[in-house]
Amino acid sequence: MATIRRNPVLTDFMWKAGFVLTCFMGFGAVAEAQAVTLTLLQDLSSKLTTGTTFRATDAAGRVYSGHVVTHPAKRLLRRGSMMLVFDEAVAPVTKDPEGMIRAGNKIRLLKLGASLAAAKLADDAVDGAIGATKARYVGAAVSAALILFQRGGESTLHKGDTIEVEPRRTFPPKTD
Repeated sequence: MATIRRNPVLTDFMWKAGFVLTCFMGFGAVAEAQAVTLTLLQDLSSKLTTGTTFRATDAAGRVYSGHVVTHPAKRLLRRGSMMLVFDEAVAPVTKDPEGMIRAGNKIRLLKLGASLAAAKLADDAVDGAIGATKARYVGAAVSAALILFQRGGESTLHKGDTIEVEPRRTFPPKTD
């Protein structure tokens, strides 16, 4: 024991070996909670009714099942959303902390731009007949009507799309 303390090379080696062993033990515990990639076996959409069942498989062939909680797209360009609820103790990894999958903003912005372009076309079409001032009101009315009556985009996942899931924490029941 006295020779290890006096030899700086051996002491340095022992510290490094202890550090590496501690890292392997720590990362081994973290490895259990790593995400798994699942492949969907059918199309999913926020148009579906809440409670519709779905299935997905991982690379090993294990089948995961669950149901969707949906919120269809609404008027005023409001986006649709859905949440995947698995029967197994896993949860999807999403940008949203609640696990919601939402439609993108691209279609919503295109619809908004198209409604403003249609308003400009309506303004120009009636400009000569009723005058410039009244034509502005027609353009505003057309724009407001299109924005009010258009729906936002639906959230969709297609067959074969992949989703990341991670183990969900389960807490033991409280006993009083």
